[in-house]
Amino acid sequence: GIGHRVRPAIFRRISPSPMSLSVVVSLRAPLAAPGARPGRQARAHRSRAMRCVAAAASETSEQRKTLKKNADVIADDLKGVSITFVGDNESANIAVAQEVAKALGYTPLSTPDLIEKITDSTREQILEEDGEAGLVIAENAVLEQLSTLIRCTIGTNGGGRGATARGDCWDYMFGQFTIWLDDAGAVKAAESDPSTAPQRDAYELAEVHLVMSKAECKPGDEAAGIGAQALEAIGSIIKDDPQVPGKKGFYVKMGCRGDW
Repeated sequence: GIGHRVRPAIFRRISPSPMSLSVVVSLRAPLAAPGARPGRQARAHRSRAMRCVAAAASETSEQRKTLKKNADVIADDLKGVSITFVGDNESANIAVAQEVAKALGYTPLSTPDLIEKITDSTREQILEEDGEAGLVIAENAVLEQLSTLIRCTIGTNGGGRGATARGDCWDYMFGQFTIWLDDAGAVKAAESDPSTAPQRDAYELAEVHLVMSKAECKPGDEAAGIGAQALEAIGSIIKDDPQVPGKKGFYVKMGCRGDW
């Protein structure tokens, strides 16, 4: 069966796709238009949420079928807008980005890989030589370059490290659809002591919040199932406001100034 937990807010129910992991979906409504309100204040006014729990699938092959179905439904409406996955689980970010890319015909990219190719250094070397700030600067530079690309899915740094873990580094991501991949264990730990994961404040800027029932996300069918939920949630955002992809394109055209 499917149970629904709803926070006090205006909401619309999404029918969950079959998948092997239980996932909670939270949506944040987009702004009326870029620049409608200044920066961070604007995002404080867009809070609207809905949650649902997905049922387990009996056949793993159904996960990829559902992902492709959801991709076909929203492919034209996306208008080429890229999709970025953030969160502490780096392997999940990258695995889901790869599966979604296959379904949409997008190009899968990984900021950890791009950082090392561009800097000709491993992330461990960057951390050793320049500390956390060096990794933040490196990933932010990569995100700046990726901000103008279309038809890409992007997996980002995990572990609370890098630019996505800093709210003031999100300017280059607001021109994309952003998905926060979370897990129930991390949610529980943060509720017990929020100070242990300050990066969650930055992840809250994502438009879709997916909470997996377990921390592990295997490449393949599990990642495809999570990707199906992500695309269904993006489809719901576009259905509420079909102009969102166009607004994101305009935001990028105007230079990603942070006024989303």
